[in-house]
Amino acid sequence: MNKLFNQAVNVYLAAPFFSESQIKKVELLENALSKNKTVANFFSPMRCQHPESLPQEVEAFTPEWAKATMENDVNEVNEVNKADIIVAIVDFDHQDTDSGTAWELGYAIALEKPTYLIRFEDTIPANIMLTERNRAFFTQIEQVEEYDFLESKLIPYSGKYQ
Repeated sequence: MNKLFNQAVNVYLAAPFFSESQIKKVELLENALSKNKTVANFFSPMRCQHPESLPQEVEAFTPEWAKATMENDVNEVNEVNKADIIVAIVDFDHQDTDSGTAWELGYAIALEKPTYLIRFEDTIPANIMLTERNRAFFTQIEQVEEYDFLESKLIPYSGKYQ
């Protein structure tokens, strides 16, 4: 049996987290990754949205916050570099993929890192730029919990395209 990896993988979790439903999806995925025996650890940018260098009283979505957060995000690119794989949530509250998630996936693809996608909402057509490049397209969170990332069997996308 050929394996893509010989040891448990380091994961970068790419996802939007701008609404309660998005945060809940990220939390479900974090939980599934933590239960997966082939995952060594994961980095979730949602847990790093207020840079340590930024005083707590600085409000989110202000120019000062944006500058500090973007500098922090540049450091998060290093987390993509360190990761073995990228697992991404590609639905965005009844819309196509979030632009930040798409950027993270594109960067990972440029680095030739394997990407794995999950979609919780099956009513939105998916962009072929993402569906045809990933190793596995999950539609149920249980698939992520049980998936063998070491073997990394292909699970093709089977939904509608845009």
